Amino acid sequence: MNPPSRFQPTRKAHQAALVVEHVSPKAIETYHDRLSAAIWVEERDIEDSAFLSGLAQDLDVPPDLIERVLMNDELWPAVVSSMERAHAWGATGTPSWVIDNKLMVPGLQDDEFFDRVIEKLSVATDNEEPSK
Repeated sequence: MNPPSRFQPTRKAHQAALVVEHVSPKAIETYHDRLSAAIWVEERDIEDSAFLSGLAQDLDVPPDLIERVLMNDELWPAVVSSMERAHAWGATGTPSWVIDNKLMVPGLQDDEFFDRVIEKLSVATDNEEPSK
């Protein structure tokens, strides 16, 4: 993984991912992996509608659906809403992680960090008194 030589807008990529998630929920992880490789490995144009629909060509998502959504910005309000929720949690960039609806962790972290956080949350949950 190499930092891209330039950062690009992600408006269309976010909308394309929402289309894939809606049409083929089991394929969203694959699509996200492909988007990640397109940004961090291949330095592709993730605002190119044809490229974004091509990433989903074997995922049972009609390419014309992705291209129509992107051409008309149909899911931009949903992306904005998601970003507003993330900002309310305190996210200031990506990646940011919300764990168990209790804790927001910004930035890249290693596995050991998340293991410690999950362990502490688990212990805290175990020590909570039951509601009456």
